[in-house]
Amino acid sequence: MALKDLPARDRPRERLLREGPSALADYELLAIVLGAGRRGESAIALAQRLLGEGGLDGVRRRGSAGLMRTSGLGPARAAQVAAALELGRRTLDPPVRLRLDEPEQVYDYLRRRLDTQVEELLALLVDGRLSLLGEVRVARGGRGGIGLQPADILRPAVQAGALGVLLAHNHPSGDPTPSPADVQTTRQIAQAAQLLGMQLVDHLVIGDNSFVSLRLQGLLD
Repeated sequence: MALKDLPARDRPRERLLREGPSALADYELLAIVLGAGRRGESAIALAQRLLGEGGLDGVRRRGSAGLMRTSGLGPARAAQVAAALELGRRTLDPPVRLRLDEPEQVYDYLRRRLDTQVEELLALLVDGRLSLLGEVRVARGGRGGIGLQPADILRPAVQAGALGVLLAHNHPSGDPTPSPADVQTTRQIAQAAQLLGMQLVDHLVIGDNSFVSLRLQGLLD
């Protein structure tokens, strides 16, 4: 029976809204994700057929590529099913976020992520507990350095809902000593971050197997 032929109160979506998702069987939830069936097969029948081959775990193990090989599922709906199952997995097994409490932790995380031949600037976006939310490669320059404005760094931080930013850039010369321009730009970024309710936690300058923390050097004040 097609979904449209069911009484309105018995349709999975309406039941979910009325009774909550826990009241629905697996095939009903999957039918909602699928949205529609195909000619001669309703969404409910398609969901039951998918689950008949190993249940939800069987659907998950097939992945998007395996689902696309299923009769009645194209790329769009295979992606919908794979995404829904991944969201469910993440709620049960949330990723452990990296804590960046100390400059040494930032250095260990970043030292292999920066090009040694040209200057690059990375921004690590963190929450209020200094747990990593994301990473943005802000700028990449030539051997002569890079130019940027505070907005280049703070815009992605605002979009990510970050409360703090950790900056790091490398000196291809190998000498991690901050230049006067490094210090001046860092202070400008720190002031701009405060206006937006964020904190510039630190700025590391990375050289050959060494680094300088502007925070520890007292250069952010």
